[in-house]
Amino acid sequence: MRILTPTKWIAPRLAVLVIISTQVLGQETPEGFWVAGRYDGNRVVVYFNKVRFEGTMSSKGRKIAPPISDLFFSPVELPASYIAGLQDKPNAEHFAIGDRYYLMLGNGTIATTKLTTLVGCETDDGVGNESFIGAIGTLEQPNALVFTKGYYAVRRHLESKSGTGTPRPKTTAEYRKYAGLLDAPIRFDIQTQIARLLDQRMKTEATDSEQRLAGGVPPALKVQSFQIADGSPRYYVRADWKSGKEKELQHPYALAAWVSPRPTLHILAVEKRTTGYGDLGLPDLLNVVDLGVGRTGIIVEIEGDDSRELVLADYRDGASLKNMPILQFISVGE
Repeated sequence: MRILTPTKWIAPRLAVLVIISTQVLGQETPEGFWVAGRYDGNRVVVYFNKVRFEGTMSSKGRKIAPPISDLFFSPVELPASYIAGLQDKPNAEHFAIGDRYYLMLGNGTIATTKLTTLVGCETDDGVGNESFIGAIGTLEQPNALVFTKGYYAVRRHLESKSGTGTPRPKTTAEYRKYAGLLDAPIRFDIQTQIARLLDQRMKTEATDSEQRLAGGVPPALKVQSFQIADGSPRYYVRADWKSGKEKELQHPYALAAWVSPRPTLHILAVEKRTTGYGDLGLPDLLNVVDLGVGRTGIIVEIEGDDSRELVLADYRDGASLKNMPILQFISVGE
């Protein structure tokens, strides 16, 4: 298992996005972002540090229920004294019960979560997997996770004596400018144009044999609409060319694309298949979150032939995932 990486504010209403003061980002404590998942009704789980337990965790851990967000696998509760002994590496996040973190939900709002249980998951082995330590946090805003996507971003909860570290509500003019995954239906004519663009892309990139199998078949699309931090619209599209004559899990050709509708509809970057097994084998966009100061975070699941990976990336127009800055990734493989 591998991992690569946030302040006192309780909103009277949750439907308010906040902007983190740039003075906070300039403090001595380095900026940190982590991916979080829904643990249960009002709690989230987050892994802060990668570690190697080397078989020492089993006698320390207490079994707990698995999280709703299954890409966080099966954490167990660990004592604070044991966790403290694993936080001595350079750049390790030092966290403890009672600490508060901001939770970017992806719907234009930020909640505050308070760490209530320390956890770890032991998966390190001889083939390169790593284990990790983290915590379960309870949200201070009741029902904040209702109708959310299940995966979020976390950043440190920083305060300054002058108060400049306190987030401020967005103004009316700024309100609609936030990064988030949208649920609005995509117009049929837009989907038709996207299908045409991707079909043209397939014909320039697919091999002759792939084109013989996929050519002449219109792609089936899954289109997700989102907006980046300045409010501009974007689409993430997964396309599958399949005639219906193949076996259930066979896909002659598939690709995904980041698309912008402005000034005209065009492809910004494409994603290729990461595995030949399972459903499509393309990166799955789980959520889009606002990281503050004009930055957009995307949370993506990537499947390999024998691995699963959860990625929090700093979205960039024109870049594929492999070229975006990775803020954190968690992966497990055989």
